[in-house]
Amino acid sequence: MRFFLFALLFLLVYSCKSQQKNEFLGIPESEIETTVINHLNDWYPRVIDTINGGYFTNFEYNWERSTDQVKMIVTQARDLWTASKAAQLFPENEIYKKAADHGYQYLINKMWDNNEGGFHLTINPEEETDLKNHKLIYGNTFALFALAEYSKINSSDEVLQWVLKTFNWMDSVAHDDEYLGYYNLVLSEGLKSKMLLNNELTKKMGWGNPTWKDQNTSIHLLEAFTTAYEVLPIPSIQKRLEEMLHLVRDTMTQENGTLTLYFTQNWEAINYSDSTREFILENQNIDHVSFGHNIETAYLLIDASKQLYGKVDSVTLRVAKKLTDHTLKYGFAPNYNGIFDKGYVFNHEMEIIKRNKTWWSQAEAMHTLALMTQYFPENLTYPIAFEKMWNYMQTDLYDHEFGGYYNNGLDESPDNKLARKAHNWKGPYHDGRALMLLWIYTQNE
Repeated sequence: MRFFLFALLFLLVYSCKSQQKNEFLGIPESEIETTVINHLNDWYPRVIDTINGGYFTNFEYNWERSTDQVKMIVTQARDLWTASKAAQLFPENEIYKKAADHGYQYLINKMWDNNEGGFHLTINPEEETDLKNHKLIYGNTFALFALAEYSKINSSDEVLQWVLKTFNWMDSVAHDDEYLGYYNLVLSEGLKSKMLLNNELTKKMGWGNPTWKDQNTSIHLLEAFTTAYEVLPIPSIQKRLEEMLHLVRDTMTQENGTLTLYFTQNWEAINYSDSTREFILENQNIDHVSFGHNIETAYLLIDASKQLYGKVDSVTLRVAKKLTDHTLKYGFAPNYNGIFDKGYVFNHEMEIIKRNKTWWSQAEAMHTLALMTQYFPENLTYPIAFEKMWNYMQTDLYDHEFGGYYNNGLDESPDNKLARKAHNWKGPYHDGRALMLLWIYTQNE
């Protein structure tokens, strides 16, 4: 009997250890791998545009290709980045390398402006002309990010020269040598005299005052410089990476654990908290708490610090934790059932002013929570919230009929079931990156 009980106890202990070994934070590793592969298969080779080059942009809810296919640099670059990353993780699947090669050729041959430099914001394949007479550093950061990632599967001198060329162009036209940081809006020579005289015209572009500096562009500059420095570790890129790390971490991140969205040229925060509630809500795109960006930035700060110093420094880790913890406290739905889009503090109380749960915020939150468990294993909230978020994405965000993630969780946005699966602002990148990084974590356990 004693032998039997001992054997039974041994089998139970071994079974638990075996189960733990095959799970990552409560999720079966096989499920994570399957989810990664399914996600990539939802997009590739479907998005490869063999007619006009680059990637198709718009697909309906059932993945039927939309008639309009205007191409934006942000989407094209994100598709290239995702394919390049997938080619590294799954080299046995040749489609990812082919997709990346295909996207790279379109970027350098079609989207680069040979007259004034930089990547065009949008291209109409029917006319092969730029639809806008301005460029965004925001969009060019993703081009730099994608080119640097692509160089990991094609380390030719040509690709690395494109990395350097893109970096140098952005630095020459948008960097503020006096107050540091970068402006986002770059006007063509033909429009500068007309449009800078009328700020209302530039404001209508939807990117804020052209003399401001913004959080969204800055965190993605940080992201792009991190990967650029990884593949091209030269002093000029290192200098800008350090600069953006300090600006995002020490200037843009506030003591309460949130990021301010816009700043003046000399880094005075744009803050409407003293205005009326009506004014704040009318201008919420300029001043609000973006829970998704805050928790995403926690990861971007850690990644930049690791690339610069070999490991994350203590100050950066503390700020990353503060960004994560604030989002956990104020941005999540009850029981960590998804993360809301926007909040604002009225009368010292955080209110959710936009309840939709965007796909990219869910993905970034889920991944950052998994990352934070590695640095703070004693904090039991992170793994609990991660597992809840994983399940939320599978139940309320993933389309089990047609494949792909909805734009927003159906619990708050049921009409999204028939919304486009892909468009200029939705490609395979945010969710793809989060899932692929999770898969990497399971391999490195």
